[in-house]
Amino acid sequence: MTQKILLWIVSIFFLFNPSLSLMAQEETVLQEIERSGLIKLGIREDAFPFGYKDSENNFSGICLDIFKLIVEKVRQESKREIVAIRLTESTLRNRFDLVEDKIIHIECGPNTINAATNRNIRFSNPFFVTGTQLLIRVEDKQIIDTNGSLNDLTLGVLRNTATQRLLEERYPLANLQAFQGITGRRRGVQAIRQNRIDAFASDSILLLGEANRQGLALNRDFLLIPEEPLDCVLYGLILPKNDSQWQKLVNSIINERQLYQIYRKWFGEVAPEIRKTCRFLSK
Repeated sequence: MTQKILLWIVSIFFLFNPSLSLMAQEETVLQEIERSGLIKLGIREDAFPFGYKDSENNFSGICLDIFKLIVEKVRQESKREIVAIRLTESTLRNRFDLVEDKIIHIECGPNTINAATNRNIRFSNPFFVTGTQLLIRVEDKQIIDTNGSLNDLTLGVLRNTATQRLLEERYPLANLQAFQGITGRRRGVQAIRQNRIDAFASDSILLLGEANRQGLALNRDFLLIPEEPLDCVLYGLILPKNDSQWQKLVNSIINERQLYQIYRKWFGEVAPEIRKTCRFLSK
Protein backbone atom coordinates (compact mmCIF):
# COMPACT_ATOMS: atom_id res chain seq x y z
CA MET A 1 0.00 0.00 0.00
CA THR A 2 2.78 2.40 0.97
CA GLN A 3 4.57 1.63 -2.33
CA LYS A 4 1.43 2.47 -4.35
CA ILE A 5 1.05 5.79 -2.54
CA LEU A 6 4.71 6.62 -3.24
CA LEU A 7 4.31 5.88 -6.95
CA TRP A 8 1.17 8.04 -7.05
CA ILE A 9 3.02 10.96 -5.41
CA VAL A 10 5.93 10.66 -7.87
CA SER A 11 3.51 10.60 -10.83
CA ILE A 12 1.73 13.73 -9.62
CA PHE A 13 5.09 15.44 -9.02
CA PHE A 14 6.19 14.92 -12.63
CA LEU A 15 2.72 15.79 -13.96
CA PHE A 16 2.94 19.26 -12.45
CA ASN A 17 6.64 19.66 -13.23
CA PRO A 18 6.87 19.03 -16.98
CA SER A 19 10.34 20.56 -17.19
CA LEU A 20 11.71 17.71 -15.08
CA SER A 21 10.04 15.18 -17.34
CA LEU A 22 11.61 16.77 -20.39
CA MET A 23 15.04 16.83 -18.76
CA ALA A 24 14.75 13.10 -18.18
CA GLN A 25 14.44 12.54 -21.90
CA GLU A 26 17.53 11.98 -24.00
CA GLU A 27 18.90 15.11 -25.62
CA THR A 28 20.14 14.92 -29.17
CA VAL A 29 23.67 16.13 -29.79
CA LEU A 30 22.47 19.30 -31.49
CA GLN A 31 20.05 20.03 -28.64
CA GLU A 32 22.86 19.65 -26.14
CA ILE A 33 25.12 21.95 -28.15
CA GLU A 34 22.37 24.56 -28.44
CA ARG A 35 21.81 24.41 -24.67
CA SER A 36 25.44 24.35 -23.56
CA GLY A 37 27.23 26.10 -26.41
CA LEU A 38 29.88 23.36 -26.28
CA ILE A 39 30.83 20.80 -28.94
CA LYS A 40 32.96 17.88 -27.71
CA LEU A 41 35.36 16.30 -30.20
CA GLY A 42 37.73 13.33 -29.96
CA ILE A 43 40.99 13.11 -31.93
CA ARG A 44 44.00 10.78 -31.92
CA GLU A 45 47.62 11.82 -31.45
CA ASP A 46 49.11 8.61 -32.85
CA ALA A 47 47.54 8.51 -36.31
CA PHE A 48 49.40 10.88 -38.64
CA PRO A 49 48.09 12.43 -40.87
CA PHE A 50 44.59 12.10 -39.37
CA GLY A 51 45.45 13.13 -35.83
CA TYR A 52 48.77 13.94 -34.17
CA LYS A 53 50.54 16.56 -32.08
CA ASP A 54 52.83 19.05 -33.75
CA SER A 55 56.17 20.40 -32.51
CA GLU A 56 54.33 22.77 -30.15
CA ASN A 57 52.26 19.90 -28.70
CA ASN A 58 49.07 21.10 -30.37
CA PHE A 59 46.64 18.77 -32.10
CA SER A 60 46.83 18.80 -35.87
CA GLY A 61 45.81 16.67 -38.82
CA ILE A 62 43.07 15.93 -41.31
CA CYS A 63 40.55 15.31 -38.53
CA LEU A 64 41.07 18.78 -37.10
CA ASP A 65 40.24 20.26 -40.50
CA ILE A 66 37.16 18.03 -40.75
CA PHE A 67 36.10 19.24 -37.29
CA LYS A 68 36.33 22.85 -38.49
CA LEU A 69 33.82 22.05 -41.24
CA ILE A 70 31.51 20.32 -38.75
CA VAL A 71 31.69 23.20 -36.25
CA GLU A 72 30.85 25.72 -38.98
CA LYS A 73 27.89 23.58 -40.04
CA VAL A 74 26.69 23.39 -36.43
CA ARG A 75 26.92 27.17 -36.14
CA GLN A 76 24.79 27.53 -39.26
CA GLU A 77 22.10 25.13 -38.05
CA SER A 78 22.03 25.94 -34.32
CA LYS A 79 20.63 28.96 -32.55
CA ARG A 80 24.05 29.85 -31.17
CA GLU A 81 26.41 32.15 -33.01
CA ILE A 82 29.38 31.11 -30.86
CA VAL A 83 30.16 27.45 -30.21
CA ALA A 84 32.97 26.53 -27.82
CA ILE A 85 35.14 23.53 -28.70
CA ARG A 86 36.59 20.91 -26.38
CA LEU A 87 39.15 18.49 -27.79
CA THR A 88 39.68 15.17 -26.03
CA GLU A 89 42.51 12.82 -26.90
CA SER A 90 41.20 9.44 -28.03
CA THR A 91 43.10 6.19 -28.39
CA LEU A 92 42.69 2.85 -30.10
CA ARG A 93 41.39 1.45 -26.81
CA ASN A 94 38.99 4.15 -25.58
CA ARG A 95 37.58 5.68 -28.80
CA PHE A 96 34.24 3.82 -28.60
CA ASP A 97 33.91 4.34 -24.84
CA LEU A 98 34.30 8.10 -25.20
CA VAL A 99 31.28 8.25 -27.52
CA GLU A 100 29.20 5.68 -25.63
CA ASP A 101 29.78 7.51 -22.33
CA LYS A 102 28.88 10.86 -23.95
CA ILE A 103 32.25 12.36 -23.11
CA ILE A 104 32.51 13.40 -26.78
CA HIS A 105 29.96 13.93 -29.55
CA ILE A 106 32.13 12.54 -32.33
CA GLU A 107 35.50 10.82 -32.75
CA CYS A 108 37.66 11.16 -35.83
CA GLY A 109 40.51 8.83 -36.66
CA PRO A 110 41.43 5.78 -38.73
CA ASN A 111 38.35 3.86 -37.59
CA THR A 112 37.57 0.84 -39.74
CA ILE A 113 33.84 0.70 -40.42
CA ASN A 114 32.45 -2.50 -38.93
CA ALA A 115 28.72 -2.93 -39.46
CA ALA A 116 28.70 -5.93 -37.13
CA THR A 117 29.97 -4.03 -34.09
CA ASN A 118 28.03 -4.65 -30.89
CA ARG A 119 29.03 -1.29 -29.43
CA ASN A 120 26.44 1.39 -28.77
CA ILE A 121 27.79 3.57 -31.56
CA ARG A 122 27.41 3.96 -35.28
CA PHE A 123 29.76 5.02 -38.03
CA SER A 124 29.35 7.90 -40.45
CA ASN A 125 29.54 7.37 -44.17
CA PRO A 126 33.09 6.49 -45.29
CA PHE A 127 35.38 9.52 -45.42
CA PHE A 128 38.54 7.67 -46.52
CA VAL A 129 39.56 4.40 -48.15
CA THR A 130 42.84 2.55 -47.71
CA GLY A 131 44.11 -1.02 -47.43
CA THR A 132 46.48 -3.21 -45.42
CA GLN A 133 50.08 -3.41 -46.63
CA LEU A 134 53.48 -4.35 -45.22
CA LEU A 135 56.24 -1.81 -44.78
CA ILE A 136 59.63 -3.38 -45.55
CA ARG A 137 63.21 -2.29 -46.17
CA VAL A 138 64.09 -1.75 -49.85
CA GLU A 139 66.87 -4.36 -49.68
CA ASP A 140 64.38 -7.03 -48.56
CA LYS A 141 62.23 -6.76 -51.67
CA GLN A 142 63.41 -10.09 -53.10
CA ILE A 143 63.20 -11.89 -49.77
CA ILE A 144 59.62 -11.16 -48.71
CA ASP A 145 56.92 -12.69 -50.91
CA THR A 146 53.43 -11.87 -49.68
CA ASN A 147 52.03 -14.62 -51.92
CA GLY A 148 53.95 -17.16 -49.85
CA SER A 149 53.60 -18.26 -46.24
CA LEU A 150 56.11 -15.76 -44.76
CA ASN A 151 57.33 -18.72 -42.74
CA ASP A 152 59.70 -17.71 -39.90
CA LEU A 153 59.54 -14.01 -40.79
CA THR A 154 58.74 -11.58 -37.98
CA LEU A 155 55.83 -9.26 -38.75
CA GLY A 156 55.07 -6.29 -36.52
CA VAL A 157 51.46 -5.26 -35.96
CA LEU A 158 49.38 -3.25 -33.51
CA ARG A 159 47.85 -5.42 -30.80
CA ASN A 160 44.11 -6.23 -30.85
CA THR A 161 43.45 -4.75 -34.29
CA ALA A 162 41.74 -6.02 -37.42
CA THR A 163 45.19 -6.09 -39.03
CA GLN A 164 46.46 -8.52 -36.39
CA ARG A 165 43.51 -10.84 -37.04
CA LEU A 166 44.11 -10.60 -40.79
CA LEU A 167 47.77 -11.61 -40.42
CA GLU A 168 46.91 -14.50 -38.09
CA GLU A 169 44.50 -15.89 -40.68
CA ARG A 170 46.58 -15.22 -43.78
CA TYR A 171 50.08 -15.97 -42.48
CA PRO A 172 49.72 -18.50 -39.62
CA LEU A 173 53.37 -19.59 -39.99
CA ALA A 174 54.77 -16.09 -39.54
CA ASN A 175 55.97 -14.80 -36.18
CA LEU A 176 53.86 -11.86 -35.04
CA GLN A 177 55.29 -9.20 -32.76
CA ALA A 178 52.56 -7.01 -31.30
CA PHE A 179 53.10 -3.34 -30.48
CA GLN A 180 50.63 -1.39 -28.36
CA GLY A 181 49.97 2.06 -26.97
CA ILE A 182 49.94 5.43 -28.68
CA THR A 183 53.57 4.98 -29.74
CA GLY A 184 53.01 1.48 -31.15
CA ARG A 185 53.12 2.37 -34.83
CA ARG A 186 56.09 4.67 -34.33
CA ARG A 187 58.04 1.93 -32.56
CA GLY A 188 57.03 -0.57 -35.23
CA VAL A 189 58.52 1.55 -38.01
CA GLN A 190 61.61 2.13 -35.88
CA ALA A 191 61.94 -1.65 -35.46
CA ILE A 192 62.08 -1.97 -39.26
CA ARG A 193 64.86 0.62 -39.42
CA GLN A 194 66.78 -1.20 -36.68
CA ASN A 195 66.41 -4.63 -38.37
CA ARG A 196 64.53 -6.04 -35.37
CA ILE A 197 61.54 -7.17 -37.46
CA ASP A 198 61.14 -8.04 -41.13
CA ALA A 199 57.96 -6.07 -41.87
CA PHE A 200 55.35 -3.94 -40.16
CA ALA A 201 51.70 -4.26 -41.20
CA SER A 202 49.11 -1.52 -40.98
CA ASP A 203 46.84 0.62 -43.13
CA SER A 204 48.76 2.03 -46.10
CA ILE A 205 48.03 5.68 -45.32
CA LEU A 206 49.18 5.30 -41.71
CA LEU A 207 52.40 3.56 -42.75
CA LEU A 208 53.11 6.33 -45.26
CA GLY A 209 52.36 8.99 -42.68
CA GLU A 210 54.53 7.52 -39.92
CA ALA A 211 57.44 6.78 -42.27
CA ASN A 212 57.25 10.34 -43.55
CA ARG A 213 57.37 11.68 -39.97
CA GLN A 214 60.54 9.67 -39.39
CA GLY A 215 62.20 11.16 -42.48
CA LEU A 216 61.92 8.03 -44.61
CA ALA A 217 61.26 8.22 -48.34
CA LEU A 218 59.12 5.75 -50.27
CA ASN A 219 61.17 3.64 -52.74
CA ARG A 220 64.43 5.01 -51.32
CA ASP A 221 64.24 3.79 -47.72
CA PHE A 222 61.18 1.56 -47.68
CA LEU A 223 58.56 -0.16 -49.80
CA LEU A 224 54.89 -1.01 -49.30
CA ILE A 225 53.91 -4.52 -50.37
CA PRO A 226 51.98 -6.08 -51.95
CA GLU A 227 51.20 -3.49 -54.61
CA GLU A 228 47.54 -4.45 -54.33
CA PRO A 229 46.59 -4.22 -50.63
CA LEU A 230 45.62 -7.33 -48.70
CA ASP A 231 42.17 -5.94 -47.97
CA CYS A 232 39.95 -2.88 -48.28
CA VAL A 233 39.57 -0.57 -45.28
CA LEU A 234 36.93 2.15 -45.07
CA TYR A 235 37.24 4.82 -42.37
CA GLY A 236 34.23 6.34 -40.64
CA LEU A 237 33.68 8.88 -37.88
CA ILE A 238 32.31 7.41 -34.63
CA LEU A 239 28.91 8.80 -33.62
CA PRO A 240 26.24 8.08 -30.98
CA LYS A 241 24.00 5.24 -32.09
CA ASN A 242 20.50 6.72 -32.00
CA ASP A 243 20.85 10.27 -33.26
CA SER A 244 19.81 10.45 -36.91
CA GLN A 245 19.85 14.26 -36.91
CA TRP A 246 23.52 14.38 -35.88
CA GLN A 247 24.41 11.61 -38.31
CA LYS A 248 22.73 13.48 -41.16
CA LEU A 249 24.68 16.66 -40.39
CA VAL A 250 28.02 14.84 -40.22
CA ASN A 251 27.37 12.88 -43.42
CA SER A 252 26.49 16.11 -45.23
CA ILE A 253 30.03 17.34 -44.48
CA ILE A 254 31.58 14.13 -45.82
CA ASN A 255 29.74 14.60 -49.10
CA GLU A 256 30.96 18.18 -49.62
CA ARG A 257 33.76 19.10 -52.03
CA GLN A 258 35.62 20.87 -49.22
CA LEU A 259 36.70 17.46 -47.96
CA TYR A 260 38.72 16.90 -51.13
CA GLN A 261 40.44 20.24 -50.62
CA ILE A 262 41.54 19.02 -47.19
CA TYR A 263 43.03 15.88 -48.75
CA ARG A 264 44.93 17.89 -51.35
CA LYS A 265 46.34 20.03 -48.55
CA TRP A 266 47.65 17.07 -46.57
CA PHE A 267 48.80 14.36 -48.92
CA GLY A 268 51.51 16.08 -50.94
CA GLU A 269 54.31 13.66 -51.81
CA VAL A 270 52.39 10.51 -50.91
CA ALA A 271 49.40 11.42 -53.09
CA PRO A 272 50.44 9.18 -56.06
CA GLU A 273 50.70 6.15 -53.76
CA ILE A 274 47.30 6.94 -52.24
CA ARG A 275 45.71 7.28 -55.67
CA LYS A 276 47.17 3.89 -56.66
CA THR A 277 45.64 2.28 -53.57
CA CYS A 278 42.29 3.95 -54.13
CA ARG A 279 42.19 2.82 -57.78
CA PHE A 280 42.75 -0.79 -56.72
CA LEU A 281 40.16 -0.67 -53.96
CA SER A 282 37.54 0.88 -56.23
CA LYS A 283 37.78 -1.93 -58.82
